[in-house]
Amino acid sequence: MNLKNPYTFLFIIFVVSAVADIALNDLTKTELGRTSRIITSLLDYFKGKLIIESAVYAGITVVVATMILMSITTHLLGFMVPSNWSQLGTAMIIAYVIGYGLDVAIEQLKVFGSSLDHYYRVAGAGHWGALSFEVALVSSFLIQQYLLPHLL
Repeated sequence: MNLKNPYTFLFIIFVVSAVADIALNDLTKTELGRTSRIITSLLDYFKGKLIIESAVYAGITVVVATMILMSITTHLLGFMVPSNWSQLGTAMIIAYVIGYGLDVAIEQLKVFGSSLDHYYRVAGAGHWGALSFEVALVSSFLIQQYLLPHLL
């Protein structure tokens, strides 16, 4: 298996994002989660959805952002998947812009209906979406670079 394969990276980032969404969903129901207005503002979004449903939506959203990132880094920088820390750093700068823009678009277009309206009123659109994309990107890079080689 080619560990630098873009499809492998897309699969990893999908799983990372889905698992993070499940953790966030669970966190909204805890006492710790209730200490954050931003986290509790997500209750409306998670209400009435199967836990796997919102996880899949999160995974798909981050995969779309990653595909945009891969297209840009391929055409402008000559790499599709970051394979070293320098490439990751460059990708993270671009990823922040993509994540910010995508989060704003999700709010403006109401991609998930009105279930995120309270969240966007509390947290605002852009910054948290961009940061979550970057966390998924770094986590996926670490898994692909350092964990998978030891598992295969």
